[in-house]
Amino acid sequence: RVGGQFMPLSDEEQTAVTFETPVGASIAYTRARAEDIDSYIRNRPEVAWTYLAIGGDAQQNINRGYIYVKLREKHERDLTQQQFESELRARFATLEGASATVSPPSMGGGMLPLQINIQGPDLARLQSLSERVLELTRQVPGAVELQSSLEDRKPEFVVDLDRELAANLGLSVGQVATTLRTVLSGAEAGTFEDSSGVEHDIVVRVAPEFRASATDIARVPIATANADQATQSPAMVRLGQVARIRMDSAPGEIKRLGLERMVRVEGNYQGRPLTEVTADIQARIADVELPAGYRMSFGGEATDFAETVGYIIESLVLAVVFIYLILASQFGSFLQPLAIMFSLPLSIIGVVAALLLTADTFNIMSMIGLIMLMGLVSKNAILLIDFVNQARARGEGRREALIDAGELRLRPIVMTTLAMIFGMLPTALGVGDGGEFRAPMARAVIGGLITSTLLTLVVVPVVYTYFDDFGSRVTAWFRQPEIEAEEERRRTGEHPVPAGAPQPGVVPAD
Repeated sequence: RVGGQFMPLSDEEQTAVTFETPVGASIAYTRARAEDIDSYIRNRPEVAWTYLAIGGDAQQNINRGYIYVKLREKHERDLTQQQFESELRARFATLEGASATVSPPSMGGGMLPLQINIQGPDLARLQSLSERVLELTRQVPGAVELQSSLEDRKPEFVVDLDRELAANLGLSVGQVATTLRTVLSGAEAGTFEDSSGVEHDIVVRVAPEFRASATDIARVPIATANADQATQSPAMVRLGQVARIRMDSAPGEIKRLGLERMVRVEGNYQGRPLTEVTADIQARIADVELPAGYRMSFGGEATDFAETVGYIIESLVLAVVFIYLILASQFGSFLQPLAIMFSLPLSIIGVVAALLLTADTFNIMSMIGLIMLMGLVSKNAILLIDFVNQARARGEGRREALIDAGELRLRPIVMTTLAMIFGMLPTALGVGDGGEFRAPMARAVIGGLITSTLLTLVVVPVVYTYFDDFGSRVTAWFRQPEIEAEEERRRTGEHPVPAGAPQPGVVPAD
């Protein structure tokens, strides 16, 4: 019911929008659509200012861009950052001519938390599998802004060269590629210097209207190795005479993971915890049949959360072990530390209750608070058991010692607990910039302290009684042979002679 996610949601007073126009769009078109998106965001009352960049990703794609959005301070707007992002996603869902995703800069500005990696050798099969997974994932409540890395394909001309005919003409694949590169991308022919002394490159390229279709590409002349008998210059052939040209499409980028081709289905989540959304996605895609050699795995924030939970469990185990070793050495007992440490699971009740009441989740901050509790809650039980041991050493009975400990140690236990609770209260309220990020830690600590304090006063004395009875029975069981031997000597009248005393029937020497 609590749910979990890697990082707690907080109002950072900033967010980011990553947008993308269709593959092959010009920079002018991308800029026009980007300015439309930026204008809508900038005119929102919650926004202080924005910063727009186009083509700034690792591949320098001119059809992609990024908008950094600085929000006004929290007291100057009616919506929280998460509510503002939800409204942006609803607006961008109906966006025409472009797609946009919203993610805070702290998440990487474009690195979406939900990631499903599909790996395999064949790109076409990966395409069909990703489409099926994308269709199922879009049915999950709370999953938004879903997309596939193979969803947008780049238009391209495919040139199938007749290798045998080209070889007879003295043409190689490299020559054809070099010619096409010059026609389509241009070639640097030199430089010139303007009046201010700045040098500029001179690039020669065929005009756009003469390279727009496959027919235009087929008319491109290519010099062969054969010489024209009339002019003694290289014979020219048109590309369409030695190759078949067709229009096709290809992935904008091919991802790899572990040296294997991969397609990534990724998206965002809102309105539900990450663990719930991930569990629903896993249940839906479990029925997708993967061919031999293909596999599916989760990445992104779901993987980070699972790794964090594993590390937290390891830390908790180490904390419990070290606490036990320290208590065992201090109390000189193996059982009394167990009674003291019985207060540790009691604190988890308060942690869960506090997270439920405040609508928080298990995340890295609330888990840090849980580790803090391991050292905090045990001090109440230590105060009780230490007082009981001192009272019993004075000859007081166990029951009376436990009752006195509960009465006399109540005040210091309550005082130290209240001091810790009120010290953590400002953090738990989440006031200030980024206060929501630290709040789950304080709320987990406060909830754990309250329940552990109340339950420790009742449960620990009861557990101590059981462990004390168990220890007495174990001691009696180990001493049973000694007790039986003593009773046998008493029955037969044989008594051991103290060391140093004269043995019976032996006269000591003068």
